[in-house]
Amino acid sequence: MPFLKKPWSLADGFIFGGGLILLGFLLQAIFGPVNWDLIASPVNLILLLALLVLVTVVYVMREKAGFFGWLGSPEAAVPAISCALFLTIIMGLTAQIPERGWLGNMVTFWPFVICFVWLTVSVGLSAFGGIRRVVHSWKAIPYTLIHLGFFVTLVCATLGSADKRDLEMTLHEGETLSTASTEDGTSYETGLSVRLEDFTMEVYPSGMPKRFASDVLVRNKSGKEISAVIEVNKPLKVDGWKMYQYGYDEEAGTESQVSILEIVKDPWLPMVYVGIFMMLAGAFLMLVTGFKREEVK
Repeated sequence: MPFLKKPWSLADGFIFGGGLILLGFLLQAIFGPVNWDLIASPVNLILLLALLVLVTVVYVMREKAGFFGWLGSPEAAVPAISCALFLTIIMGLTAQIPERGWLGNMVTFWPFVICFVWLTVSVGLSAFGGIRRVVHSWKAIPYTLIHLGFFVTLVCATLGSADKRDLEMTLHEGETLSTASTEDGTSYETGLSVRLEDFTMEVYPSGMPKRFASDVLVRNKSGKEISAVIEVNKPLKVDGWKMYQYGYDEEAGTESQVSILEIVKDPWLPMVYVGIFMMLAGAFLMLVTGFKREEVK
């Protein structure tokens, strides 16, 4: 196919990006917003494998097809970053309220998602190239760490979002619950049994809240019981969940017998941190090797 073999330039990249955005608008009109719940585990693991296979095939074929070779080049990276940045700026300038239409929820907006997939593939190809160069020269390590870390961060933050649970649990003193709900009222089993033993609140002389905390008894799946006090900025960690003190019965104030807990689980977050650490390590090594080169000169 001619489009695979012909040399691709920077200008072609921006045309390609514009085409992807138009494709995104078409998909948005036909299918509606991206439903991230559909790629929850194990679907996201399958997609991860498919992405790795895609990047590997494109990298292997880079010298046989001009388009594949271009995908991992700066001429593709610059338009990919530009398109993703442009849509990210729109997201920052637009109130993210789903009821306001397509631009009100950019993370489910097809053009936004497609452009970030393009950026991810481009970064992945650069990381593959860096890994290959590391075999021949240690000087490629900083470059490789930065691109590989960026790739890991993008992939895990995107695919992992489907497995993230940000739930709310409202407990009365003496009550035990094992379910929590999302903002839209959807209930989820947490696998934890949470009992509110006591809710306490302290206030300043002005009446402003000084401290409020929940004394809870938590039983996990294995039957282990954990007694703890959850305060603002002092969450409880149990079986991958983080339980935060979120609110209380504001009308009752210091007499409140109700505690509102925010319960969060993000199993892919550690890998996102790994990717960020790799980028920081790469930037540090690049800085160090840069200074060394100056000294040699």
